[in-house]
Amino acid sequence: MFSVIIPYYKKRKYIERCLDAVLNQTFKDYEIIVIDDGSNDDIAELLAQNYSGKVTLIQQQNQGVSAARNAGIAAATHDYIAFLDADDYWSPLYLEKMAEVIHQEQNIKIIGSHYSRIKGKIETENKKLDYFLIKEYFKNALRNMYFFTSATVISKRFFESEAGFNPILKSGEDIDVWFRAVASGGNAYYIRNTLVYYSDEDENQLTVAPKNYQNRFFANIETLYFNENKVDNKDFYEFLSKFIYSSLYHFKYEKDTEKESNHIKNIITNKFFFAELYYLIPFRIGNYLLKNNTFKKLTRRYFKFIFRYLHT
Repeated sequence: MFSVIIPYYKKRKYIERCLDAVLNQTFKDYEIIVIDDGSNDDIAELLAQNYSGKVTLIQQQNQGVSAARNAGIAAATHDYIAFLDADDYWSPLYLEKMAEVIHQEQNIKIIGSHYSRIKGKIETENKKLDYFLIKEYFKNALRNMYFFTSATVISKRFFESEAGFNPILKSGEDIDVWFRAVASGGNAYYIRNTLVYYSDEDENQLTVAPKNYQNRFFANIETLYFNENKVDNKDFYEFLSKFIYSSLYHFKYEKDTEKESNHIKNIITNKFFFAELYYLIPFRIGNYLLKNNTFKKLTRRYFKFIFRYLHT
């Protein structure tokens, strides 16, 4: 039922914990595919010695996590893709609960699960499955995007008709896939049970925003979702408008990205008065104010407030 896709890049300290968590699943209909993205360590020897016959290893030159996940998807033989990063791990019940949802529902495109950064919080006892259909996802995504890479399963049929992870993006490549999966139709579900441990233990490997503006998710919104890539979903574009407004200030009041961010603002399809009002702040004043962390926090709260209560 599940193809478990694990991109690997110099996570030797954590990979055995990750693999053992998969092999300890109560639900056994799965395959494990590890994609070594040019680590140049002993991962091949480790898998041959300790996981022979249990794991398929794909080795490639370093191309980034998107290319690694895409290679795993291409090699997958099961109907559902379960993503897992090498330093995270699952409750033994994770795939069982995912399978329960799949067996009980129809037309499933994507399923998310609650996760925790605290090891002891993930469920190990078989508690009752608690899940719901996510209705009007894009009306609520600014509050909760629901999907996190190691806690998400997607129907493989999505990748048979849509592109996978975009290798240009160095941050937000997973968000792009979640958005497109929901926007393309089919049902999205969320499991409230805490079934995934999200690790921030590896301080040298934490995900950080790329320095290059062109590799950010925000910078590529026009290419991703407009022109020939336009999605037939009005709620999606209303959400994108709110998302752009809520993110724009990071770039509009910086000299290096002012011009590019103004271009992104011009593609907004749904205009909102109080959001437009904020961006009447002159560049010099905005540039000065946004160097202050307190003003940044107030800006975040402003957009949360107007999109929750004024422009709902």
